Amino acid sequence: MRFEKRSAFGWPATAAGSAHPTKGLVVHFDGNDQGLEGKDHDACHRYWKATRRFHMGPDRQWLDIGYSFAVCVHGIVLEGRGLDHVQAAQPGGNQTWYSCTFMSGPGEQPTEAQLGAFAELRAFLRGKGLGAAIKGHRQFVSTDCPGDVLFAMVKSGAFGGGSMARSGFPRVLRLRTPHLSGEDVRRVQHALNTSGAKPELDADGDFGPATEKAVKAFQKAHHLDVDGVVGTKTRTALKLTS
Repeated sequence: MRFEKRSAFGWPATAAGSAHPTKGLVVHFDGNDQGLEGKDHDACHRYWKATRRFHMGPDRQWLDIGYSFAVCVHGIVLEGRGLDHVQAAQPGGNQTWYSCTFMSGPGEQPTEAQLGAFAELRAFLRGKGLGAAIKGHRQFVSTDCPGDVLFAMVKSGAFGGGSMARSGFPRVLRLRTPHLSGEDVRRVQHALNTSGAKPELDADGDFGPATEKAVKAFQKAHHLDVDGVVGTKTRTALKLTS
């Protein structure tokens, strides 16, 4: 996981109180489009610093930036209040949930790098004892956050919680999403081999370049969108329905 500590932004240790969230991770976004995808990472630093100034300014008067973490469009996790601290991001869950904001707005799609960073952050937090649940900010208070695009992903289970966890098989598998490696990937690899993948894949559970290439070849042969993503149509064609 590419991770930048508070010190990278010139911030001291947070003044927020201690907590040990265990329930899960809450998804947030910015109320305005940021346009960061077309800029260098210095713009992400400026955005993160401006967010802290706003949260600590006269409109909020918080002790620190409200979020636990952020994920930027370049695939980097930025520390906010960080591990084991009370946050101010969603009333009713500030001591029991971690928060992660996507540096994007209502008209922007998360980048593949952002999604990968979120997956890596979640895996890291799960290793610290965090529960599997994922919620959107609007499930705590009346707000548009985290926007329709991200909230649809929360509800569909695309982030790893919700319906995906209940169904037992991920909604999508794609390269650069490490939280979807393992047995589910191995099932896809076996199904691709059964369908005649050339060369035959090593069913090692690692969704690497060879597996992505085999997925694309299968999609082309079955007149599907050739995107390397094991979504609903590809999964159905592979006879992986559960």
